[in-house]
Amino acid sequence: MAVAAGGGKKLSKKARRKQEQRKQLLAFAAIVAVVAIVAAAIVFYNRWKDGQVETLPQDQRIVAVVDGQEQHIAPYSTCELDDKDCKPGQPAPLELKGAKEFTLKIPQDVTNHDWSLLKIYNDPGANQDNYFRADEAQEVKLKLGAERKSADGSTPSLKLVEVRSMLVGLDAEKNQTPVNTIWSIEIKE
Repeated sequence: MAVAAGGGKKLSKKARRKQEQRKQLLAFAAIVAVVAIVAAAIVFYNRWKDGQVETLPQDQRIVAVVDGQEQHIAPYSTCELDDKDCKPGQPAPLELKGAKEFTLKIPQDVTNHDWSLLKIYNDPGANQDNYFRADEAQEVKLKLGAERKSADGSTPSLKLVEVRSMLVGLDAEKNQTPVNTIWSIEIKE
């Protein structure tokens, strides 16, 4: 027979069984509490993480690929919607070095919602504005020559490409705000 911890009294079988059940119940309750705390921590972390801006609009890069060579292109403009003092930069030059086409790889933060691609040619009649839905295209292959011919029968040449997207950025107080983001690429033949 077992002896009680506090004194020299022996515990009955029933009392020992109850003591063991109490220990098992406490161990089970401790395991449940740990699992609940871990689950709550994961849920709160995910909610907090969802509210964060992972990559700011000004840090997003489009990748232009010409004959296997990649060029990372920073935004031409990242402006809050009501920013009247926003000044754009200069279009990024893209040297084609004789290539007749190139590919633009668009960041996932842009392609996961609607975005647009404006192609400007040396003949305004050939200009095109293409709209893409969420997850419709992660990269776009562009040809130097337009699909339409000019009135004189020549093929207009691509001079400028703009990718436009509304992204989530941070204002001066570090609050999330919509940011009109534009990448402008000047084509150099």
